[in-house]
Formats: sequence, C-alpha cells, structure tokens
Amino acid sequence: MQVTKKPLRILIVTGVYPTKSRPHSGTFIKSQADSLVDAGLEVEVIHPRPGPVPVRYAVATLRVFLKTLTGRFDIVHGHYGLWCLAARMQWTTAVVASFLGDDLLGTPTAGGGYSKKAALVVRVSRWLCRHVGAVIVKSEQMQKAAGGGDIAVIPNGVDFELFHPIPREEARAALSWDQGQNYILFGADPIIPRKNYALAQEAVERLHAKGIAAQLVIANGLPQTKVVLYMNASNALLLTSLLEGSPNIVKEAMACNVPVVSVDVGDVPQVIERTQGCKVCLRDPDALAAGLEEALQHTAPTTGRTDIMHLNRALVAEQVTAVYKQAMSETPRHKWTGILPSFQLSTLERSSLIGDRENFKPTDSNGSGHDRG
Repeated sequence: MQVTKKPLRILIVTGVYPTKSRPHSGTFIKSQADSLVDAGLEVEVIHPRPGPVPVRYAVATLRVFLKTLTGRFDIVHGHYGLWCLAARMQWTTAVVASFLGDDLLGTPTAGGGYSKKAALVVRVSRWLCRHVGAVIVKSEQMQKAAGGGDIAVIPNGVDFELFHPIPREEARAALSWDQGQNYILFGADPIIPRKNYALAQEAVERLHAKGIAAQLVIANGLPQTKVVLYMNASNALLLTSLLEGSPNIVKEAMACNVPVVSVDVGDVPQVIERTQGCKVCLRDPDALAAGLEEALQHTAPTTGRTDIMHLNRALVAEQVTAVYKQAMSETPRHKWTGILPSFQLSTLERSSLIGDRENFKPTDSNGSGHDRG
C-alpha cells in the first residue's frame, strides 16, 4: 500500500501583508508564501488587522498559541524580530525566525543615532537567535550581527513572472511619461530616515549641474503591477540607504534588466557586481551622479535577469523548505521552562515597548526594511 506523504504545514506570523488598502505592504512575504504553496507546502498566514501595536502583538501571540495547540502545523515562521517573538511564545511547534534587516542591525533616526526602541528590537532579535529552531537572515552582515554560527543566509526571492523586462517605450506610454526624458527611480518612502532620500536628491542635482536632465521619481505605496511599469519606464534605479539587508527593489530592477546605481549597503555589491550598467558608489553625491551618468549612457538592457537567476523565488523556496526540515529534525535549541526569566527587560525598555505607541509608527518600502509593526 502506497503511503501519501503529507505536505509540510507552515504557520506564518507577520505584521505586514498586502491588503486592499495597502497593496504594497509586505509583498515580499506574500511572494514567499505563494512560492511555498507552489512548491507543495500548506501555508496559513497570521496578519493582525491594524490597531494599537501592543494589541496586535497580543492578538498574534494568542492566535499562534491556540493554533499550535491543535498540532496541525509543522513550523511557525515569524518574519521580523518582534513577530518572531510572537511565533516563539508557544512550546508545541518548531519555530523558524526570519530577520529582515533593521531588526538585527538597528534603525537609524533622522539625527543619525538609534532610538531606545530600536535598541530594544535588536536586543530581542539577537536573543531570539539563540531560542528558536532555525534562523534565516538576508545577508552576511546580518549573519554576523546574529552571532554567526548555523544561521542560513537566504535573500528574498524574486517573482520572475511578475518582474520581467517590458520595452521602455511601452512602459512609458502606459504611465503617460515623456518618451524623451531621463527618469531615475527611488523605490522607497522618502520620509524613512534610513532610506536617505536627501542624498538621492543631491545626486540628481549634481547630475543637473553637469548639464544632464533627469527626473527623480518616487515609487512608494504602489501595487506591484505598477511598480513593474515604473521600473521598466526608468533609466536607472537609485539606492542611497544607510542600512539594508537584501533590498528587494534592487533584485526586482535586476529582473527587469534595468541599471542599478547604489551605495555599498546590504548585499547589493554581491547582487549587481557582475552586471554591466550597474554600479556601487561611495556614499557621496558626486560619486553617485557619476554612476548615474554611466547608467544613462547604458542604453541597452542589462544582463541583470540572467545574473540573478539563482534568486528566482522557486529556488529560494527550496532553500527555505530545507531550513524548515532542519528545524524539525534537530533537537530544539529552546525549552519553554526558563526562557522568560532569562529575558529580562529594564523598566525603561519595557515602558518603551508597551507605552510609546505614537513613536512606533510602521514604515514601509519595497526594500528589506519594511512596515514591521
């Protein structure tokens, strides 16, 4: 008698996921969930509705607790530090924690420092690295921040069917853009300090000073189907972030064969290093302007799509599935007894986490730092 092998059953916990009102939010998590389903896994997503941050965490924690008590799931997969904590607050099911960037590396403020809340998130995230079944990070820098060791470095995959080359003229016609203009794409929310929009503006101004006309276009808050048009209609993508893990916007531009000009951040140098028309520059407006000038002169499509084929989301789903199996097969690194006493917050940290809600505003981008809460 042939025994049918049951698919792995995954419970995903996240603070961001696309909705009708926020179609751009957490698209990278939905893409991974879809790729896992395509690979034959069963996936259910816990994404609490908008509301006060402590309430959302409490709801998620309770829902995880109740769902895992049924024994239905093989893995609870948290995305971002504090949501990984919600995934961890149960004792029946193996936990995989995916960290996204600033949860392990910190979130710079507009003044250049780090808030107490950012420090707390980092502390929680690094503690979790020692108390879950397996850890996934997006870059080697994050792996080091997590303490090294047996931590999987798996960047988010790219949906190659969605993100694909479209003739520039066709994309511009669909957007009613000027066919003769140069467009530089900035794919993030300008108000997020770590995205460093001011530097992008300075770089384009230096380009203007050299007599080169170009318009800086912001792609933020858009559904993915429109982001694809913005990318293909642009001459280049510009990334000026202070901090990133593995920015999705860069890989998506590469999949569209669009030139990328970026500062040295996250895993961008490794992603674009082989691709002519793409350039990593110093964190300096003149250097970035020179890089943009080169990108504008690269009129043919890049080879970006071919160069990042290893980041096809179907291949990444295989790597994530391997981590799930590892987490299920290994002796758990954690025991419920004794965990909470070992994680002690100061009064200041505890009040910061629970009480300072007005300063814990979610942010979103198409990169690897996202609206986490």
